Amino acid sequence: MIELTRADNFIKEFERMYSLKVHKIPLEYFDGRRVLLLMCKCSGVWIDLPYYSQGYAQTDLSDFDEKAPFKFVESQDGNLFCSKDIKWQLRDTRAYSNHIYADKLNFSLDLDNNQLIANANVRRKIRKAKASNLKVVSGGKELVKDFYKVYSQRMYELGSPACGKPLIRRFVKHKSNKIFVVYHNRLPIGGATLSLRDINSAENVLFATDIRYNHFYTSYLLHDAMIEYARSINMKSYWLGRSTRNSSVHLYKKHFRPTEVDLYWSNSHATKNIRDNKLFRKLWRLLPFRLATLLGPFANRFVY
Repeated sequence: MIELTRADNFIKEFERMYSLKVHKIPLEYFDGRRVLLLMCKCSGVWIDLPYYSQGYAQTDLSDFDEKAPFKFVESQDGNLFCSKDIKWQLRDTRAYSNHIYADKLNFSLDLDNNQLIANANVRRKIRKAKASNLKVVSGGKELVKDFYKVYSQRMYELGSPACGKPLIRRFVKHKSNKIFVVYHNRLPIGGATLSLRDINSAENVLFATDIRYNHFYTSYLLHDAMIEYARSINMKSYWLGRSTRNSSVHLYKKHFRPTEVDLYWSNSHATKNIRDNKLFRKLWRLLPFRLATLLGPFANRFVY
């Protein structure tokens, strides 16, 4: 669980971006320590938190509410007991129930390490990308159009609905979020978004490259630019973003020799992982690109 002392500003920005109400739900661990989980109700399921790799909790209990919709208590075996019979999902680096998705990982790099990227082959590819006719630009709303051009096309190729431009615009309104775009002769060929997880770490959230230009090692250049930015603002760690275990993206991220962190999405009830729906991906790719781009933001709201 990512813990914040006070989560008021975080909640305000989350609600503005996703138009979801955040509730502070009490959780008492087995050792007696208490926190307030940040949870939203999405399609009948309480989630901590939708769209994020890990859930968030507030450690300051000054606004603890005895009249909260429900409460959690951790049992001796590490599972959670809820005061009401509701559907819930918690996202963390450990399991809280017997009903889990455990097919995702995240990847962390220690920014205090003098030899940050240990793989010589990765460093060679970054040098080659920098020597090519490529330019990395970071910024805010002025980059949304170029970023979205690459991102929406790549998501379509993968058979996944892309979030909409309005969400990206709301994302970059917050000073802790940035867009990075790689250009080749003024043509955008790669883009990524970077967000602060907490006061010590930054995480890559969205990432896409134009595969026609992958021989320029665009993806390596993007991560290098975000790493350097994170170091410049005194972050202690950089997270490459979650990926499916043993996927091609997982194998790619291993090249950076990061610390691999297992993610567990614990559920109150047995449920299916919507991301495993291969038929949906096939059907999505059959849609005309313009239609998929139009429908993507609506479908994306239900993919947490």
